[in-house]
Amino acid sequence: MKPDGWLGEIMGVPVFRVDADTDLPALERHLGEQKRAFYYAKVDADGIERVRRLGALGFFVADTNVVLELDRAPEIAGGFPGVTVGDLSAADEEAVLDVAATAFRYTRFHLDPLVTAGVANEIKRQWCRSYARKLRGDRLFVAKLDGKPAGFLAALKTPSSAVIDLVGVAPAFQRRRVGAALTMAFVEHYRSLAPSLQVGTQIANTPSIRLYERLGFSMMRSQYVLHRHV
Repeated sequence: MKPDGWLGEIMGVPVFRVDADTDLPALERHLGEQKRAFYYAKVDADGIERVRRLGALGFFVADTNVVLELDRAPEIAGGFPGVTVGDLSAADEEAVLDVAATAFRYTRFHLDPLVTAGVANEIKRQWCRSYARKLRGDRLFVAKLDGKPAGFLAALKTPSSAVIDLVGVAPAFQRRRVGAALTMAFVEHYRSLAPSLQVGTQIANTPSIRLYERLGFSMMRSQYVLHRHV
């Protein structure tokens, strides 16, 4: 079990990540020692026996995460009317953080009935803030529509890939191609910088999956995400 101090500070309880090689009897003992805590585990979608055994310890599936990879030319028609994409400015930081705190419905924290909406929203706000302060990731793209910050895309880069780590669009600007404009800006920027372009989303987030498929991404793997509250 590896402590997750960043997430624990936001949730107000000790948080532990359960890795794939964590010994389950040791995990059971660890659970029994906690008065209040939160655990999470990620298991490949074919690892049903491990999911079953974690379920016997009180874990439940909060999300099924899917990773998609760009493998063909995007299908774009009509452009992105009125949408401009650039880097974050200091003047827009708070407005972008407000987008992060209101844009999400399908994350594992929003889907978990034991996590309040306020905590789930604050996790996304602080995640975006870590990019704004350059504490995480490689680049933060910001989309504007009608002169106002409408959405953002946070990107990670590794030697083998560039990854859309988090993307959100303000509710008032959804269905206006903001997400597509941000994704295409990501593709254009990293196409020549990384051998693989990837994005993760939730299987429950059908609109996002459809968008990524239209823009040339195809699913490459999936994982169950399990939570355990003490």
